[in-house]
Amino acid sequence: MSRTPSPAAERPSIIGLLLPYWRSADRWKALTLLAVILTISFTTIYAHIALNDVHGKTTDALIKLDWSHIKPLLLLTFGYGLITVLMPITSTIVQDYLQLRWRTWMTRGLLDRWTSRLTYYKIERDDLLSNADQRIAEDTREFVDSSLNLFIKLVTVVAGVISYTVVLWSLSGTLEFTVMGVDVAIPGYMVFAAYLYSIAHLAVTHWLGKQLIGLNNHKQTVEADLRFTGMQLRENAEQIAFYKGGAREGGRLQARFTRVRDNTLQVLIRTFKVMFGQSTFSHVFSLLPTLLALPLLLQGKISYGDMIKLIGAYAMVTSSLSFFQQAYQQYAQWMAWTNRLRDLHWTFNKAESQATHISVTQTQSSTLRCQQLTLQSPTHHSLTKLSDWQVAPGERWLVRGPSGCGKSTLLRACAGLWPYGNGSIETPANAQSMFLPQKSYIPAGTLKAALCYPSDPDQFSDAQCRQALTDCALESRADSLTTNDRWQHVLSGGEQQRLAIGRVLLHKPDFIFLDEATSALDPATEQRLYQTLITQLPDSAIISVAHRKSLEDFHPHHLDLARRADA
Repeated sequence: MSRTPSPAAERPSIIGLLLPYWRSADRWKALTLLAVILTISFTTIYAHIALNDVHGKTTDALIKLDWSHIKPLLLLTFGYGLITVLMPITSTIVQDYLQLRWRTWMTRGLLDRWTSRLTYYKIERDDLLSNADQRIAEDTREFVDSSLNLFIKLVTVVAGVISYTVVLWSLSGTLEFTVMGVDVAIPGYMVFAAYLYSIAHLAVTHWLGKQLIGLNNHKQTVEADLRFTGMQLRENAEQIAFYKGGAREGGRLQARFTRVRDNTLQVLIRTFKVMFGQSTFSHVFSLLPTLLALPLLLQGKISYGDMIKLIGAYAMVTSSLSFFQQAYQQYAQWMAWTNRLRDLHWTFNKAESQATHISVTQTQSSTLRCQQLTLQSPTHHSLTKLSDWQVAPGERWLVRGPSGCGKSTLLRACAGLWPYGNGSIETPANAQSMFLPQKSYIPAGTLKAALCYPSDPDQFSDAQCRQALTDCALESRADSLTTNDRWQHVLSGGEQQRLAIGRVLLHKPDFIFLDEATSALDPATEQRLYQTLITQLPDSAIISVAHRKSLEDFHPHHLDLARRADA
C-alpha cells in the first residue's frame, strides 16, 4: 500500500500519557480498585485522628491515675492501632494488582505499536531512538508504579492535611501576647506555624534537589546503554572471538560503565545534599511545636493531655505536608521515566507518520513492476534509477552492480521497507514473497519453529519439515525438530543460510528475493540449492543479488544497476 504523508509526529503531553488507560475498556475495574484504595486511605486517616485523641485522653487519665478510664482507652488504642496497621497492608495488595492491570494494558499497547507497521524496523533503520525494548519493559513498569503511588499519596495527603488542619485549628486555640504595648491575638496559630515550616522545608529541598530530574533522566540512558553493549558482546561472542576483539569490547563496556559510575556519583552527591539539608532543617525546628504549645499549658488554658494532642495534631499536619519534600526524589525519577516514555511515543508517531514518495500498490496483475523508480540514501544521495523493470512469474533475475549502487536497497523497496526516493512499485495482490538476507533471523526454540518461521510450526507436518531439511542439505538436522536451542548460535553461517532456503521450500512463495543469501556456501552446495529451488518451485520468480559468476547460469535475466544508474 502507498503511504501518504500524515501530520508531523508530536511528543505526547504528560496528561496524554497518563489518561488513556483511565478511558479504556478496563476503566471501570480500575476505578473500582482505586476507590477501594482511597476508601482504605481515608479510613486510616480517621483512625489516626481518633488515635491521637485517645492518646491525649489516656495521658490525662494516667496523670490522674484514673484506672476506670484508662482500661477502655487502652482498648481503643489497640483497636485504632490495629486499623492503622492492617488497612495499609490490604491497600498495598490492591494497589499492586491495579498497577499490574495498568502495566499490562500499557505494555501490550506499546508492543502492538512497536511490532506493527514496521515501526521496529524504521526505528533501527533511521536510528530514531535507543533501547526501545528496555523502555517498554522497564520504564513502563516504573512509570506505572510511580504514577499510581504518587497519585494515591497525593490524594491521601490532601485529605489528611485538610482533616488534620481542622483538628489542629480546633485544638490550638488563640495565642495572645503583647508587642511594644500592642495586644496581639493569633487564632489557630499552630496551623500557620505548621504551614510556614512545611513551605520553608519544601523550598530548601527544591533548591538543593532541582538537578536530580536531569540526573535521573540521564541515569536511565547510561544504564540502558551499558546493558545494550553487554548484550551485543553476548550475542556476537564468536565473531568477536575470531577478531580477538575482547579488549576492544572490554574498553567499550568500561567506557559505558564509567558513564554509569559518574552519573551515579553525581546522583549520590546531590541526594546527600538534599537529605542533609532536610535533616538539618528538621532538627533545627524539632522543638518548635513544643515551644509553641507551652504558653497555653503555662497559662492553664490546656491540660498536659491537651498539649500531647496539640503536638500530635501538629505532627500529623507537618508529616502529611512533608510528603512533598520526601517525594521530591521520587518525583524526579518519575519525570525521568515519563520523559523517556514520551520520547518513545514520539518515536512511534514519527515512524508511523513517515512520508514516502515511493508508491507501493497491489494490482491484479501477476507481474512485479517498478516504474520511474529512483532510490536514494537516507541523506537523499541518488543510488540507482529504474525506468521500467518487470518480473513475471517463473522468471529468474540476477541483480548486479558495484557495492553501494543500491542492489540491496532495491529489494528493500520491493518489500515496502525503503521510503527514500520516488517512483512506483506494483506487486501482485495475492502473491506471497520471501526475502532472504545474507544472515537470516533464527529465533530460539525448537528447530521446527525456527524452520517454519514466520509461520506457526503447526502449519507444517514433521514429515514436510524433515523433507525440507533434506532438500536444503541439512540432513544431519532432520532428527532435531523438537530440540530446543539458540539456533542462531548453534548453526554455522552456511547452515543458517541452508535453513533459510528450507523455509522457502516449505512456504513456496511466488517471489523469492535472495540478497547474498548463499554467500557462505561452497559452490557445489550453492548450485545444488538453486537447482532445488528451480525444480521444486518452477512458477516462483527468483531475484538474486550476488557477485559469483557461477550463478549467472541459473538466471536468464540480468539487471545491471551500474549501467542504469549511469544512463
